[in-house]
Amino acid sequence: MAKKKIILAVDFSGFTEGLIGYAGEMANCLGAKVFLLHIIQSAQLVEILGDVPSAVPSLAEPALLNQIKQSAQSRLERYQERLEELGIESEVYVLAGAPFLEIVEFAEKQSADLIIIGSAGKSGFKHLLLGSVAEKVARKSSIPVLIYKPGARKA
Repeated sequence: MAKKKIILAVDFSGFTEGLIGYAGEMANCLGAKVFLLHIIQSAQLVEILGDVPSAVPSLAEPALLNQIKQSAQSRLERYQERLEELGIESEVYVLAGAPFLEIVEFAEKQSADLIIIGSAGKSGFKHLLLGSVAEKVARKSSIPVLIYKPGARKA
């Protein structure tokens, strides 16, 4: 029987530590391999969201994109070490593009069994206009999606 595959979409938000721990528990229960995935947003989406000033160079510039990818790769590798200490096999991937599309396409290419993604449960104008990445992944994916909400599970 083939090993189960979990795609763990990581955005490096404040609840990533909890997300990693939860995914580790799920992987242990399912005997699954975890694919840690971070998506670097396209420059257009970043500008729409207002996450960076327009004076920042475009993410399309190869040197800047490589620097951002290397930084994300290093951060994911630290999470990978944590999972491997728990005996969980894992791989690390950094892609660029529209997060929800890249997550869904990556999961399909890997023939994943589950996607785990976090949601801060935010509301407001940006959420109304764009929706959350987690919601879009859940709507577009043919693969089951588990949305982790920090603080939703009390120990």
